[in-house]
Amino acid sequence: MTASAETGAGGDVGADSAARPAEVRGFGGKLWFWLPWPLLVAADLWSKAWVFARLAANSPGLEAERRHELVFDSAALHFELVTWGNTGTIWGLFQNGTVVLMVLRCVALFGLLWFVRTTSRAARFQLLVLSLVFAGAIGNLYDNFTRDDRSVRDFLRFSGRWPVEWDFPAFNIADSCITVGAACLFVLLWRSDRHTAKQPVS
Repeated sequence: MTASAETGAGGDVGADSAARPAEVRGFGGKLWFWLPWPLLVAADLWSKAWVFARLAANSPGLEAERRHELVFDSAALHFELVTWGNTGTIWGLFQNGTVVLMVLRCVALFGLLWFVRTTSRAARFQLLVLSLVFAGAIGNLYDNFTRDDRSVRDFLRFSGRWPVEWDFPAFNIADSCITVGAACLFVLLWRSDRHTAKQPVS
């Protein structure tokens, strides 16, 4: 096996594109992208619906978007289910820019599909990472387009009192997919840049 083929199998961005262009462009044969994201979107939407319905039934007298159910509590970790609507983005930023964020998310979806089209079938890990980000974007966009206030449903909330008091913003499965996928994609791009820089100039 050649060095370029080994690099492509490992999943580096853009690897093996010059040697085997037929494997790069197109959507066929890229099951590592097409299989995970529908399952992740289904898990995200089901979990949101289940938690919001459960808390609404258990706490009918509370404010509609601020129901809580304690799951675990200790000095180090406090975990509760909540029904919070986020009209902004990660960390609750840009609360007044919902429509702009919706447009950017739609543009990002087309960008991801272009990235998938130009990714080699051999780069399985990269395709899986792109599937994670794509699933997260679809899950949150569904909320944007179907909820009256255009908010995204967040229901997982973690906080703690050790070693210092901390409070992590509420999130959902789609947010987790985007965060993990974006972090992995950054590492892949960084590794690709280093690999390209080390190659001798002909």
